[in-house]
Amino acid sequence: MGIVDDHLAASRRRIRTCYCLVVGENVLDLLWPFAIGLAIDGLIDKTWAGVAVFVAMSLAHTVTSFIRQRYQTRTFNPLYADIAADLVAQQRAEGVDTASVSGRTELAAEYVDFLDGDIPLAITAAFTVVGSLVMLFLYDPLVGVAAALVAAPVVVLNRRLMARSEGLYRELNDLAEIEVEVIGRAQRTESQRHFGIVGRRWVRLSDTEAASWGAVEVVAVALWVFTLVRVTSGTIDVGEIIAMIAYVAFYIAGFDEVPGVLQRLTRLGDIKRRLNDQTGPTIDPSEER
Repeated sequence: MGIVDDHLAASRRRIRTCYCLVVGENVLDLLWPFAIGLAIDGLIDKTWAGVAVFVAMSLAHTVTSFIRQRYQTRTFNPLYADIAADLVAQQRAEGVDTASVSGRTELAAEYVDFLDGDIPLAITAAFTVVGSLVMLFLYDPLVGVAAALVAAPVVVLNRRLMARSEGLYRELNDLAEIEVEVIGRAQRTESQRHFGIVGRRWVRLSDTEAASWGAVEVVAVALWVFTLVRVTSGTIDVGEIIAMIAYVAFYIAGFDEVPGVLQRLTRLGDIKRRLNDQTGPTIDPSEER
């Protein structure tokens, strides 16, 4: 195993606890529209049982979120410090140049940031999409089927997004490794070319993500129209209507998060490979691309 794998193995229990708390937080988030609908229907029927359920779930969510935030900070900040310290010591001993080591400590920070921020975001997106879909099926199977059909083009679009992002992120990681060296030479033409290349790569990534997001939004309009027609064409209780609309909103919002998470996940594999080995960058940053 490499440096990253060694430290992840040592912190496995704490990391799992963090993610379990994230899961618990998301379960309570997922049930929030249901609890709101229950409270509304209960108050219409002059009962407070639904309100009691809503209050209990809200307080449970607050406590879980508070514990998760404190525990998560105390898990990932020391993890980065340990990885960065061992990375500098080992790779300098192996003869890796200072510029590459400096770049890799930045990559280590991004890797830990992914574990700290993007993995919980991915868990949230999964709960939002899959959980909302399940709840829509429970409320109205036809709306559930319509929502499931929306997922098909989204999956295709995001597969293309990952394929296009992989090469761009590899180049960005190469450029990050030699950035200190470029800055150290202090040649304006070279620096301008270097940062111009970096900027163009980020523009291409942003354009790719924007195209995927835009297509999802267009498909989402059809789901919204179908849902609004369904909830207003029968004798559904007010609370159930509100809950269904909320779950459709959650479902679409979950898909909005997917492109960004997938792009970061694409970069993660290349970052981990660099941190675990001693090879240098694979491109010459002085070449115009």
